[in-house]
Parts: sequence; structure tokens; C-alpha cells
Amino acid sequence: MFGILAKESGGRVHSTSHAGAAGPLQFMYHTGLRFGLRRENGFDTRFDPAASARANVAYLNEQFRVLNNNLELALAAYNGGEGRMRRLYEKSRGKTFWSPEIIGQLPRETQEYVPYVLAAAWLFLHPEDHGLAFPQIDNLPGEVQLSRGMTLNEVAVCIGQSGSRGGWFRALRNLNPSLDPNQVLPAETRLAVPAAVVDAYSRNCIEGPLVELAASLQSARRPGSIVNAGGRPYVVKSGDSLDSIARRHRCPSAEAIARSNNIAAPRYLIRPNQQLLLVGCAG
Repeated sequence: MFGILAKESGGRVHSTSHAGAAGPLQFMYHTGLRFGLRRENGFDTRFDPAASARANVAYLNEQFRVLNNNLELALAAYNGGEGRMRRLYEKSRGKTFWSPEIIGQLPRETQEYVPYVLAAAWLFLHPEDHGLAFPQIDNLPGEVQLSRGMTLNEVAVCIGQSGSRGGWFRALRNLNPSLDPNQVLPAETRLAVPAAVVDAYSRNCIEGPLVELAASLQSARRPGSIVNAGGRPYVVKSGDSLDSIARRHRCPSAEAIARSNNIAAPRYLIRPNQQLLLVGCAG
């Protein structure tokens, strides 16, 4: 699962693709439905890390049953489609992924996907053999109950860095995937947080200068800047470029649009009628 997560989203819970895949494990909508991922109270549970992890395991177990417990073929099905893999497997009379009868019939993306995932998993299991040192992370779960109405953005500001060089915004979003970070949450809302920041919330987020700073920053946001966690669709028009789209829709950058839609650098080619997802755009 680490290898798949590394390849599919890099651990970004709200990741989306131009093809319509969503969430940390990049389920397509109809595939997700087969494994219990659906909209609940308006929230697409493909963005729920726990639910999508369970769906990922169920999907792979299904493919193991069909493909003779072959890990490489199951991974290829995850990326390239189970129907295609089943046909190739049956036509080749049970050959492995590495045989020309199978790997030679797959798109380049799937040919590269399987060894990438296997390599990432191997490095995760044997980092010391390759001079790797993964950071030590305090991943104990915690919870806070809001003492006042605040957005998730405001909570991230008043908590501060508190031992994390990059702050805690991404962790807060990942742990509370159904919440819009710009939506004011009522007092007494319970938030899942890393245990390491529970004390920081009590010190800094009930009253004081950081609460005021967080509120000031939130109020400075432009009207209409609240966006859906999954982004919103945009159909490319003739003459569009990622730069012009980013400027017109007040997106973080052209590169951010490219990352959200798996558009390859450095040329960032798009075509008319291509559908993009604009994530984090305010206009």
C-alpha cells in the first residue's frame, strides 16, 4: 500500500486526476462504488483515507483471486484495468507480468507503474540497505473540541508549527477530509488532530494574539474563494494555456494545475475540450 500510495498521490488525500480518479489511492468513481466508496452527506468518500485504504485492499484481494495470487498482475490491473489484465492473462495461459505476451501489450504507463510500486515497497521495507532514513513521526491520534467557531485554516494558523517544520495544515486536512478548510466550524466541533498538537491548541487557539491573527487572515480572503475539496471542472478552450487559466481563475499556479491533472512538465501540453479539475482556485 505504501508503494501504491507513493505512486498514485504522494500521500495527498485530496489528490485528483484529469481522468476523474480521486483520493489518496486514486479510485475512479464507478470502481470506488463497487468497493463502498460513495457520496455521504455530500462528501465523496474516495477522499477518506481509511475508507479508500479498505477499498484498495478489497480490490487487490479480488484481483488476486482472479489472477492466481500474482502481485505484479494485480498491480497492473489496478493501473491498467482489470478487464484488460484478465483478457491478457487468459490469452497468455497464465504467463507472468514480465512475459512479452503480457508486458508487451500494456501501455507504457502500466509497464512503468508496476516496477515503480514494487521498488517503492522494497525501499520502505529495507531502507537501511539503501542508505535511506525515514523521518520519525509522532503519529499518535488526538482530538480537540473547538471552543469557538473557527475554520480549519484558522486552527492551523493558531496551532503554529509546534514541532513540525512545515506546520500542520496538511495533517489537519488529511485527518478531517470531509471538511472544507474555509468553512467556519461551530463551537464544540470535534477535530481529529495529531496528539502532538493538542496542547498547542489549548495554549494558542482559545484566546490570544494567534487567534486574532488567524481570524484576520481568514477575513482577508476574497469572497467566493471557498472551493470544493475535489476541485471543479473546467473544459479547455482553443487558445488556452495553463498560465492563462491560472490567471483567469486565480489558481495557485500553472504548475499546481498541472500537478492536479497529471500533466507532464516541462511543456504542460493541453488540448481543446480536455477537462481539467481546478483545485485551490478562487475565481
